[in-house]
Amino acid sequence: MEAIMDAQGVWESTEPTVRVTVDEKKNKIVRAYIFQAIPEDILIQVAKKKTTKEVWESLKICYMGADRVQKARLHSLKSEFDALRMKEGETIDEFAGKLSGINSKYISLGVTIEDSTLVRKLLDYVLEKFLQLVASIEQY
Repeated sequence: MEAIMDAQGVWESTEPTVRVTVDEKKNKIVRAYIFQAIPEDILIQVAKKKTTKEVWESLKICYMGADRVQKARLHSLKSEFDALRMKEGETIDEFAGKLSGINSKYISLGVTIEDSTLVRKLLDYVLEKFLQLVASIEQY
């Protein structure tokens, strides 16, 4: 959302600085962008907010949550990451996609998983039929 609004030159409506007066037209444009991008159940919660800043703050609270909620989400994600194993019939691409998805969730919470950790997870938990490939990669 930030990238889209910044590209359109309206991001300052979302998080205005103290000295910037928000243009009403830009405010309406940004609210429309946000409303198009969020699910209906969330839209109902923020539709009554008058300014883009209010909508944005409400969304940040909803998605980022308080510190404790964020820590709980991180703990849950860590458990999901630790439990992740490649399933029979699953392709390497599908398994790598799951790792990438978990990594994206971590990033959205402001935490990064090191590439070496992701690669180690991929190499350690592929199916036995790929062990020769893993050995070759590790030796290379």
